[in-house]
Amino acid sequence: MCWEPISSITETENGFHSTFGGYPIPHPLSTADRTGLAANYRTVLDVVEEAGPGSHLTAQEIWLRARTLQPRIGFATVHRGLARLHDQGAVMKIDVPGEASAVYEPAASPHAHFRCEACGTIADLDFAVPPATRRTLAERYHVAIEHETVTFTGRCSNCTPKHH
Repeated sequence: MCWEPISSITETENGFHSTFGGYPIPHPLSTADRTGLAANYRTVLDVVEEAGPGSHLTAQEIWLRARTLQPRIGFATVHRGLARLHDQGAVMKIDVPGEASAVYEPAASPHAHFRCEACGTIADLDFAVPPATRRTLAERYHVAIEHETVTFTGRCSNCTPKHH
C-alpha cells in the first residue's frame, strides 16, 4: 500500500450522516445481531474484520479466505453475506472506478478513496465533502443527494517519478 489508511474525521466533523446525502456512519454489529447471523455470514464478517480497515478485499478474496475457515462455503453464499452485511452497516462496499468489481472493508467512518492508475492500489483518504457543498448542489440542481462516494485517481507516491 502506498499510504497508511487515515480515519481521524469524527462523526461530528464529517457530516456524512446529514439528511442531504452521504452514507450514514456504519456501526459494528452488536453481539445479539452477530449471533443472529447464519454461521456462513459470521464467517464472512470475521474474514472482513480480520483483514482490518483499509483492506479493500474483493468478494473473490474474501471467499478464498473464508474457505480456509469453512472449506465448503460457496462464492454465492459469500456474495449474499456481503450484501446483507453491507445492508446492516457492518461492512462497507466501495465501487471504485477502474476496478472490475467492488471492494469491501470493515465498517468505519465514511472517507474518500484514492486509486493508483499505474499499480491499482486503493488507499483510504481522510476527506469528506462539506455539508454546505452538498446542500448547495442539491438546491442548485433541485435534487435530493442520498449518497456520496468520492474516489480520486492518479499515481501513488511509489508510481510517481521522483524529482531530484
